Amino acid sequence: MRWLIALLMAWSVPAISDETVIRDKILGINPVIQIQSVKPIADSPFFEVVLSNGERIYTDARAQHFVAGDLYAVGVGQVTNLTDLARQDERKVMLQSLDASELVVFEPQGDVAHDLLVFTDIDCGYCRKLHEEIENLLANGVRVSYAAFPRAGVGSESFEKYVSVVCADDQQQAMTEAKQGIDPDPKTCANAVEAQFRLGQSLGISGTPTLIFDDGSMQPGYAPWNELLKRMNQTGS
Repeated sequence: MRWLIALLMAWSVPAISDETVIRDKILGINPVIQIQSVKPIADSPFFEVVLSNGERIYTDARAQHFVAGDLYAVGVGQVTNLTDLARQDERKVMLQSLDASELVVFEPQGDVAHDLLVFTDIDCGYCRKLHEEIENLLANGVRVSYAAFPRAGVGSESFEKYVSVVCADDQQQAMTEAKQGIDPDPKTCANAVEAQFRLGQSLGISGTPTLIFDDGSMQPGYAPWNELLKRMNQTGS
């Protein structure tokens, strides 16, 4: 990130710890940088600067130094990732655009204890492994909702398979068979497969499966069902 190097070299003039001053100073160094927000972090001497691409940098109260990366708060017996907490809130807002009726949903027979959103690819090996364990999640009250993220992109073979699953008369059966390597009967209909894929990209998803929990936390990659259930029980998400 060349602009970060330029920013580090130029960040030497004392500045008042004011949001406007911080914004003006960054833009004065490189006017191409697009700043989404500048805000103080509660109970800390830092300001968080969020860029339009989702990247965050942090400056001290005098605006003389900055760091790029995650910011952690160290307490008694615990370490909290403040940056990820902010990302969780943003994910919740972004996920409001998802229409539950456009997801492929597997419902538990009893009460729903947890919701798990999975961005998935039909042909992903670890997505298939996770789906093999879905009955264990359902038996423990976890509702699993699949959103489309065909890694090969819009118009790919995996994309078309996902459309066929969504357009099938029985989405759940079609999804299960597709995860078993059985190609679904080709079908088309009005669908949100591309919209879900674009949303996944906006969330920073690059691989599958990617799991998003009720609290907005995101986990890339496969984990055994019992570990997922333990996490959800511990966090209440």
